[in-house]
Amino acid sequence: MTIARARWSTILLATLSTALVAQGTPPAGGTGGRGGGAQPATPAMTSSPLPTGRVTYRTLTEANLEMERIEAAYPTKVKRFALPHKTSLGSTVWALEITHDVKTPSGKPVFVMTGLHHSREWPTVELPLEFIHDLLKNDGTDPRITAALEKVRFIAVPIVNPDGFDLSRTLINEQKRKNCRVQDGKEPTYAECANPLNAGAGVDLNRNYGAFWGGIGANAAPNGQSYRGAAPFSEPEIQNMRDLFASHQVVVALSNHTPDAKVLRAPSTTDEPTPFDVAQYDSVAQLLGKDLKWDAGPWPKVYYNASGTMEEQAYYTAGTFAFTFENTPGQRGFHPAYSFVVDQYFGTGAYPGSSSRAGYMRLLEAAADPALHSVLEIKAPAGATLTLSKKIVLESAPVLLSDRDSTRGPIVKQPMELTSTTVVPKGNGPFLWHVNPSSRPSQHGQELIAEQWTVSCKLKGKPISVAVTVARGAKAKVDLGKCQ
Repeated sequence: MTIARARWSTILLATLSTALVAQGTPPAGGTGGRGGGAQPATPAMTSSPLPTGRVTYRTLTEANLEMERIEAAYPTKVKRFALPHKTSLGSTVWALEITHDVKTPSGKPVFVMTGLHHSREWPTVELPLEFIHDLLKNDGTDPRITAALEKVRFIAVPIVNPDGFDLSRTLINEQKRKNCRVQDGKEPTYAECANPLNAGAGVDLNRNYGAFWGGIGANAAPNGQSYRGAAPFSEPEIQNMRDLFASHQVVVALSNHTPDAKVLRAPSTTDEPTPFDVAQYDSVAQLLGKDLKWDAGPWPKVYYNASGTMEEQAYYTAGTFAFTFENTPGQRGFHPAYSFVVDQYFGTGAYPGSSSRAGYMRLLEAAADPALHSVLEIKAPAGATLTLSKKIVLESAPVLLSDRDSTRGPIVKQPMELTSTTVVPKGNGPFLWHVNPSSRPSQHGQELIAEQWTVSCKLKGKPISVAVTVARGAKAKVDLGKCQ
């Protein structure tokens, strides 16, 4: 924290009550969750069965240092990297990539998990970080974990929204939901974001993704709690997520939230069609619902409308099977006492049989299932760089122009390029690259948009390229043996 931030923290904290939440206990009156009321005091924990044994919520500084230390402790299994766009306040968003031989390029399928789109949802930092420790501590002894890390590349972004998290976690604006954008098109200062007069400012990052942006279930007005932002991907935090998905073959994805006991999938609004591959997509959702003992299904059916979400972006960009978990339910607020985080992770105590860990493991293993994605069997020389790419046009919803009526504006078209790279390893036989299907789900009907991947190969000379069509659950052979 800078001197300026520390000064503002001192001034503003003097106006706030209780430091109990910092110890994992909500203040009297609850934490402002949906329908939450006054909660009895919870005795302080002194130890927990979590992989780290934690008993309190992490701060932003603690979480960032922890990711650095995880990489140092497991250099062959963990690669920490910064996402390309700094936040409006200049914060770096960090990700961890986890697999066996992490620094060796491979064609493994990718599972992306995110936490903390919404500032006050502190458990969504804790649960992914504990799962990371769980995987790394038990790799080599737990057969399921060992097999999964051999087959899957797991990428975690525990804090999508570091600026908002810092404001909430330090209790300067404990119930903040959005990021630190104060005025569209203008970079804020920390003081502006921390000013109590701007407590309701910001963009809801889980309404700022491009697919179906601007539709129902998001606010057009900046003072709305679900304000969508000035344009698709207007916020650097979501530009980071857009670029992460566009540069990796993410076959399964999860966005962690609190606190309403749901497993959600696309469609996220009633503006959208039924997914083309709804049977496979929903079958995974229903299994997750059984793991968590929660309702599972599309947003409008089991929850509400929400446009511009991560699920929409991932699914309509590349056919990624993407989900949301609404963790730590029970009307105890967005960040209940820390004991509820422990119970949610294991499915004990307040949440008997409702285990986030079980859901995370199911998704990690689902990423490895070739029936849920596609495979390219590539003949190419060892050491060659392979690139998989295609250009697409993503669409917003017909944009709602006001929160007061249903007047709609035109669709916003968003040209994008999906580009992933890897290197052919040494060895005999073809190289297997686990990828998303070449045809993409339509945003207009229960059908696929007929598209192809372009696979390019370069060793020392001029690249050569071939076009490839491959369906979900299928394998396509690609001959790039003449690559030089």
